[in-house]
This record gives sequence, C-alpha cells and structure tokens, in this order.
Amino acid sequence: MRDTVICFRTSEHLRKALEAVSTTDKRSLSSVIENALYDFVRKNAPARVEQEKRRYPRKKLSVPALVTGADGIVHAGMVNDISLGGLNLSVPNDFCQEPEGESKVSLVFALPQSERPLTVQCTPKHIRSDSLTNMGMSLVDTDFHSYQTLQNYLVV
Repeated sequence: MRDTVICFRTSEHLRKALEAVSTTDKRSLSSVIENALYDFVRKNAPARVEQEKRRYPRKKLSVPALVTGADGIVHAGMVNDISLGGLNLSVPNDFCQEPEGESKVSLVFALPQSERPLTVQCTPKHIRSDSLTNMGMSLVDTDFHSYQTLQNYLVV
C-alpha cells in the first residue's frame, strides 16, 4: 500500500531479530521496520514550534485494515496513525467515500500485540488523494473491547 520501496542490506543477526519481533507482534516484517523508522524519526526530529490542535495525540503505526464503505464493498486499507478520537487511513483510489454528515466507514484491524482484531465505525472528516486516498477519520462507535484495547495501546 506504500508508494515508495526502500531496499537495504543488514546483518543476519538484525534480520533474525526483526523477524522475531514480526512474529511476536503478529505483523509483517515491513510493518515492523516501518514502525521502527517512524519511532526513530519522531524521536530525532527537531521540536515543532506549533502546538498540536487535536484533542487526543495520535500515535504512528502501520497496520492493514479491512475497510467497508457505504456501498458495502470491502477494501484493503492501511491505518497510518490513531488516537482515541480518530485515525488516518490510506485506501486505494477506487474506494468511493466523500465526507458527508452521517456517512460511516467500518474498519477491522489489529493493533500490534493485540489478541483480537478491533472493529470501529468512523466518519470521514477530510480526504486527500494522490497515489492513494488518505482519509482523516473521527471515531464514532466501537465495542467496549475495541475501545479498551485502543486505550491501553495508546497509554503505553
């Protein structure tokens, strides 16, 4: 789902360590590497002057999701970041969804180290399209288990 491919050489020891994390977290090796790079960049980036405008801070991640729009068709997507109030989602450009008053999108995805997948209902707030469609979404409904799992993941 990403639009840039990066290849690099590494030691056998590092490759095995990354594969072990991938197995433990139940994520792809690419997702593990991407999350590690996001963490590194976030920790080493210069401090921002502007204040965060969101009510809940978002946490970067990269996990696959099943996305169902108003048309009922299931698409593959990628959750790019998440908070208690919303998330950012990448979907193929053929995913037909416009930000509307009561329009809802259903997502099913698993957080790293989560035992069960989460199911959430979201409302699109903004949509940007280039090689993929990126949607800023507000969480509007979820079951207790999903919300509790999300809350525990974000607090850590």
